[in-house]
Amino acid sequence: MACEARAVKNTSKVSQIRSLAAAGLPPEGFISAVLEALHGVIPSYRNLFDWTDPDGRLVRYFFEGPIDHEVAKHYFEEFHNRRELEVMPAFRDTITGKASVQSAEQLDQPAFYESALYNEIWRPQRLKTRIETIVRAGNGTPLGSLVLYRGPGDRRFTQADERLLERIAPYVARGLTATTSKSAPAPFTPSPSGLAFVCLGTHGQVTQLSANAHRLLLLAHGDVTPERAAAAPTAESFPVLATLCRQWLSQRDAFQSCSLQVQNAWGQFVFDGCGLRGAQADAGAQLHVTISHREPNIVAARRAVASFELTPAQQEVCLLLHAGHSQTEAADQLGVSTATVVDHVRKIYAKLDVHSVIELVNLINTRQHVKT
Repeated sequence: MACEARAVKNTSKVSQIRSLAAAGLPPEGFISAVLEALHGVIPSYRNLFDWTDPDGRLVRYFFEGPIDHEVAKHYFEEFHNRRELEVMPAFRDTITGKASVQSAEQLDQPAFYESALYNEIWRPQRLKTRIETIVRAGNGTPLGSLVLYRGPGDRRFTQADERLLERIAPYVARGLTATTSKSAPAPFTPSPSGLAFVCLGTHGQVTQLSANAHRLLLLAHGDVTPERAAAAPTAESFPVLATLCRQWLSQRDAFQSCSLQVQNAWGQFVFDGCGLRGAQADAGAQLHVTISHREPNIVAARRAVASFELTPAQQEVCLLLHAGHSQTEAADQLGVSTATVVDHVRKIYAKLDVHSVIELVNLINTRQHVKT
C-alpha cells in the first residue's frame, strides 16, 4: 500500500512538470519554472540546467541561487573539460555519451571529496552530491544537462530519485522544444526570489552588491554564459547600470531617483536608482540600485495552484478558470465533457472553501504573492 501511495504521489508531481511543458513558455521561462517545480518532486538544494550544442559544448546555463564570478572563473579556466577528469567524466563526454542518468554514487567516493574540484568549486557553493540527466530531443540530439544538487547534511539521492529524474527528462525536452505561445503576453507579477541591490561609486565602479545581484544582472542583459559569469560585474558590462550611473553623475546635485525597465525571455526587470549622500563629510556618494524581477503571471499562477491539495486535472481546470475561460471553454481545451469540468469545479470549491469563480481567482491571486 505504501508503494502504491508513493507511486500515485509521484505521478501527481510529474504531471505538474508535464503541464508546464505544455504551457507555451519560452525555453528560458520554462527552465526557470521547471527547476523550481522540481524541488517539490525530488527535494534538492540547488538545481541547474546547461544548454549545449549537439557536440556537447556548453552554450549557456541557468543556476538557482547566487553566482560567484570568482568561483565561475576558476571552474571554467581550470576544471571544465580539463581537471574534472581527475574524478569524473568530462562535461562534453557526459553530454555526448549514451548514459541517460549520472548517479550520485559515481561521486560518492573518498577521492572525489578529497579532490580540488570538490574543495575549490563544489564546497564553496555548499554542494555535496548530485544526480544528473541528459535531456535529448526526439532524434537523440542532446539539448542539455539537468542537474539536482544536495548540500552538506542533506540525505543522499536514491536510485528511486534517479529513476524519477529520468522519467521527467522527456517532459523537459518537450518544454524546451515546444512552440512558444503567440497570444498576447500575460501580465507580470513579482518573482518570490527576484530582488537584489547594487551600489555604484562616483567612478562607475560596483562597490557593493547583494548575493542575487550578479545573476539578475546577467539574466536582465541576456544569458548566463561561461564568459559572462566569470567576469567581475562592472557598470560597463551592464548597459542599464551604465545608463543609470551617467544620469546620476550628470545630475548629482538635483538627482532624486530614476527607473528603467528591461523585458526579455527571462521576464521583466525593473531597475530603480536612488542617489545616496554620505552621512559624514568624508564619506563618498553612491548610487543605490534596486533590481526587481517580475515573472509571467502564468508561472506565478501555476505555482499558486500547485500548492493546493488538488488532483492534476483539477489544477488544470483552476488555471483555465483563472485565465478567464468559461467551464465550456475549459472542457474544449482539456478535451473532456462539460459535465466533467462541472464535477471538477464542484470538488475544487469544496476543497478550497470557495463558492464562485471570483473567489477562486482571488484565492489564486492572493497565493501568488505568498513566498514559499
